[in-house]
Amino acid sequence: MAYDNATAYETIELFGLTEKGAVLPIPEDDTLKDSITRETFEALLGQLRGTGLEGEIEPLAHGFATILQRRKVALGKELDRTADKIGALAKSHDGSEIAETALEEAQVRFLQLREIVGAVETMAEAAAECYEVETGHAFIPAAGSRASVWAQETGAVFEAQQLLEQHDRETAAKSKVEGVPLIVSGATDWTDIDVIFNTLDKVRDRIRQNRNQEIFLCHKGGKHGAEMIAARWARARGVAQARFDPRWSAHGRAAPFKCNDEMLDDKFAATGVVLFGGNGVALNLGQKAEAKGLTVMRVADPAKKPSDE
Repeated sequence: MAYDNATAYETIELFGLTEKGAVLPIPEDDTLKDSITRETFEALLGQLRGTGLEGEIEPLAHGFATILQRRKVALGKELDRTADKIGALAKSHDGSEIAETALEEAQVRFLQLREIVGAVETMAEAAAECYEVETGHAFIPAAGSRASVWAQETGAVFEAQQLLEQHDRETAAKSKVEGVPLIVSGATDWTDIDVIFNTLDKVRDRIRQNRNQEIFLCHKGGKHGAEMIAARWARARGVAQARFDPRWSAHGRAAPFKCNDEMLDDKFAATGVVLFGGNGVALNLGQKAEAKGLTVMRVADPAKKPSDE
């Protein structure tokens, strides 16, 4: 097969992998079963048939299959530990760049392990089948069970897991934010509540009419001024909010500008931006939004003269 004939260098060139930690592709199931496991099994034991070592075929075949079974179990435990680590990192996340990097690396490792576990499980099952064909006996590992963890579940365990899964689904449904993202920012000294309430009411109604969708508010969680009033509007109207807190420890003075980039990330697909007065950060947000082709509404503070803005 093409995968078997390719050298490591050819694979690296094909997939553009140049870093030491780069991940090479995992073979397809057919390759794992046939070209790797069954051919290895035959190469190891085939030459022993009809010789004085034929009696060793059974224990050697059993040992080969058991190695893969044990490796599958060990990788499964590492996968569980990585899942626990992700949960712990998510709970203790302090917004720092170090914490963000650690969480991302743990998630990447989890996804890698999940693929590896699946591949080794495929090989382990293929080796067990080879043993049974060769010896005529059912394969039973020296320790542990050939069955996967899911096949060993008792009724009580199954019910418990179903309960946990239902709880996770309900929790996710409660925290899920649906609708069209609308970014709001502005001056920290803004005091006119009515202007913000009336403006956001009109924007919300227009989006409902044109797109038949609810909005949810995106802002930096300012404790004063326009963003604080906009957050009050959202609570009063029952509109969901997504707060992008500046990570001062990670980005220093650039933290508010980094928040602008995060809110304008394409994956959030913001519908537009509303700026109530503003400062350099709000100006930066408006310019970046317009560069992305988003509609930017600028509302002047009625308490200030144009020259004061």
